[in-house]
Amino acid sequence: MNNGIDKLPDGLKLPDGLRPSTEPFRTPPGRPVERPSFKKVIGELVKDVDSLHKSAEKATEMLVTGELEDVHQVVVAMEEAQISFRLMMEMRNKMVEAYKELMKMQV
Repeated sequence: MNNGIDKLPDGLKLPDGLRPSTEPFRTPPGRPVERPSFKKVIGELVKDVDSLHKSAEKATEMLVTGELEDVHQVVVAMEEAQISFRLMMEMRNKMVEAYKELMKMQV
C-alpha cells in the first residue's frame, strides 16, 4: 500500500523514532509503546524548516560577499526553504481546521 509519500524533500528528515512504513506499528507483548510526542514531532519539523531558512540566508550572504559564485546553488537553497515553509504552514492550517471541526462536534 502506497501512502503517497515516497521520500521527503532534501533537507527535511523525519524526527528520531519515526519512519515511513506500510506495515502496522508492533511491539513485543508486555512492552510499552514508545512513540515520540506530538510536541516533539512538530518541534523537530519546525527546527528543520528553520535550518533550511538559515542555510538559504547564509548562501545568499556568501553570494553577496563573493565567497560563493554559483547563483544556481543559492536559488535552489532559497526554493527549498520556501517550499518547506509553505508545507509547514499548510500542515498548520490543516491542524487548525481539524481542531475547529472537533470543537464544533457535540458530545
